[in-house]
Amino acid sequence: THALMVEIDLRQAYCAGAWISVIVLACAAVEAQTRHVYSKDYSSPANRLYGNDADLQWLRTIRNELVHVSEPGTPTQVWKVGGEDIGANQAALEPEATRAIEIMFKTIYGKKTGPPET
Repeated sequence: THALMVEIDLRQAYCAGAWISVIVLACAAVEAQTRHVYSKDYSSPANRLYGNDADLQWLRTIRNELVHVSEPGTPTQVWKVGGEDIGANQAALEPEATRAIEIMFKTIYGKKTGPPET
């Protein structure tokens, strides 16, 4: 499935320390698995598909913060280091990337039937 193809790139990105790519790819894999395998719902917004699953909602939110630019000063979980050190901020996302992979593995391999519980 799409999720498994994305997982291949995600593993390479994680080994390379590409934390932002890991988060975005983990979210893509989760959404593909949820849509294709668990729900067969290809049109509902992801937040509706994920229901009350706090981990999936967290993953969706941080992914959105990474790919949709907000006005300066908007609260975010992406900019973790003060100042304008982009490299330090990217490096500080390793824990979030690790959490994203854990959520992805749980979603793809930990569930046997049905969408995330709502």
